[in-house]
Parts: sequence; C-alpha cells; structure tokens
Amino acid sequence: MKKKVAVLMSGGVDSSVAAYLLSRDFEVIGVTLKLLKCEMFKDTAKQLCCSPKDIYDAKSVASQLGIRHYVLNLTYEFKKLIIEKFCKDYMNGFTPNPCMWCNEMIKFGITFKRLKSELSIDYLSSGHYAKIIKERNKFYISKAKDDSKDQSYFLSRINPDVLPYLILPLGELTKLQVRQIAKDLGLKVYEKKESFDLCFIIDGDYRSFIKSNQQFSQKGKVIEYATKRFLGYHDGHFNYTIGQRKGLKLKNSNSKYYVVEIDPTNNILYVGTEDMLYKDNLIATNCIFYEEFDKLVKSKNLYAKIRYKSDLAECSVEKIDNDKVKIIFKNPQRAITKGQYVVVYDTKGKVLFSGEITDYSK
Repeated sequence: MKKKVAVLMSGGVDSSVAAYLLSRDFEVIGVTLKLLKCEMFKDTAKQLCCSPKDIYDAKSVASQLGIRHYVLNLTYEFKKLIIEKFCKDYMNGFTPNPCMWCNEMIKFGITFKRLKSELSIDYLSSGHYAKIIKERNKFYISKAKDDSKDQSYFLSRINPDVLPYLILPLGELTKLQVRQIAKDLGLKVYEKKESFDLCFIIDGDYRSFIKSNQQFSQKGKVIEYATKRFLGYHDGHFNYTIGQRKGLKLKNSNSKYYVVEIDPTNNILYVGTEDMLYKDNLIATNCIFYEEFDKLVKSKNLYAKIRYKSDLAECSVEKIDNDKVKIIFKNPQRAITKGQYVVVYDTKGKVLFSGEITDYSK
C-alpha cells in the first residue's frame, strides 16, 4: 500500500505542482485551509488568502489530478492565534511576522495533528521552497535550490518533532520549472499571481486593520533619543517601525530622523540619526532549536537573518537561559526590530535555530 500524504493546497501553482509530484509515489489528499470568514471577502477589489476563488482553484486542480480534496475550517483558531496576536503585538510596540506563527501553530501544528488523527496521514506536504534533510538521524530544514524563492526562514518555527513527517517536493526546483510543469499538465493555475502581502489584510493597510480591531491611544510625543528633546507628535506608535523615516512630520527639526525606539507604554516614538540604527547584538526568546546548543556555542560558522529579506550575517551565540539567547554579530546590523524573528544557519544553508527578537544590549 502507498503511504498517505496530505498536501496543503492553497489554490496556487506551487502547492498544485507539489500535489502532482507526490501523486506519482504516494496516495495524495488535497487539503485547503479556510482561515477567514466569508464576510471578509465582500466588496474587496483584492483577493485575500484562502478566498472562495482559491478554494475553488484547489478543488479544480485536485479533480484534474484525480485526488481527494477537503476543506478544513480553522477560522476560529486563526483569529485567536494569529489575528488577535498580530494586533496585540503592534500595540505593544513590536513589528510582528504572522506568517511565522501561522506555519508554526496553524499549518504545521493544529492542521498536522488534525489530519494525522482524522485522516491517518503518514506525511504532510506543502508548496514551500525549502528542503528537509536528515543528518546523524536528525531532521533539519534547509535552504531551497532557488535562493530567490527560498522559504526556509518562514518554516524555522516548525516543531522539530514534525520534521520527520514533512515532505517538501519543490526544494530542488526553481519557480520557472514549477510553472512549466503546471503548464505542461494543463493546470489553469500555472500563471496565477503570487500574493506577498499579509493574507488577512485588504490592500496591505495594516494600520486601518489595527484601528478597526483595537482600542488605542493615537496621538503621542516624538522625542529625540540622544537629547530627550521634544520634536513633535505622531499619530499612533503602531503606525511606525524601527528604521522608518516616512510619515514623521517633525516641524521642530530639519534633521533626517529615523525611528530608533518605540515606547508603547507611554505612546512615545524616539528618533535619531541613521547611525543609531546599527546594533551588534540582539536578544532572542521563545527559541526553537534543531541543533544542540553546546554545538552552536562552539561553532565559528554561524550566519543569521534578522528578517526575511535581510542578508545572512556572520554571528556567534551565547546562552542566557534555556529559552533565551544572545546573538553577537561580526558587523553591526541595521534596524534590528522587536517582534521580527532571527533565524540562524550554518554554511550549508541548514537552519539551526530561530527565536523572536525581543531586545538588544544597550
């Protein structure tokens, strides 16, 4: 009997091709997650994630491939674990990355447990561009062949216990190859555009989204960090992130200021010159380790990303406690931001651990 694998089908080209590739060796079941309530799709010019159109596309592809397809409704879980936390973190002065949480808690957390229990799956799969590798009887996430599409950063929060059950068939393919496979198969989604914005926010306007979902104190002071001099007012600290210049309406200064610190308790933005954005360390908490920490401390070849689009930066690590790590960079990094995630790799592109950035040493 063939092993059973559930493929998370978003209705896009990547997960559709992943389902096809696996169908040659496994019994494949397509599963599309319904994460948003139907009323969120009314009167929107732009499609949100897991829209009725996406579900229809996924079901159509499953029909073409001759595989079963299910829709799993996780709207309640998504609202409680992702949307509410997103708003809360912004109000607390963080700049969150909800895609990390969704992969950790929803797609490869709750979904995996539900499908293993209810459909008796052997494996779970998706259309992410990354690899699962095995070394010394341990499983790791590793960077994809197509570096421009690599999504290992976003998968670095998956529970290590799930990795033995995870298959990522696109890890050795480029995006062009994936689209060509879909075209050759006659899948209508082969030209479907990708979405890069937050999946639950219309037109990427997170500020309006937070205003509609939170009570907030809007107007607050802008203070020069070095001198503590009052410079003007801002229209809500959640509208800003570390390193931001745009939107600072400072009438009392002609200098080029950047947001260097956010004080959510007092609703204050601290601003300073660009050189103040560079830090040589950060503190990460809520860490997920794929490698023993003793080996990490001894390693001289560690490289970290402080956000998805940042370059890898050479670093070393120090343990603060069991769930708290200090990362020291060889060269200072620009705009280290609380709420983002740091992901540490080895020289081969293997993910060693990740953690939420919560502070840095002054």
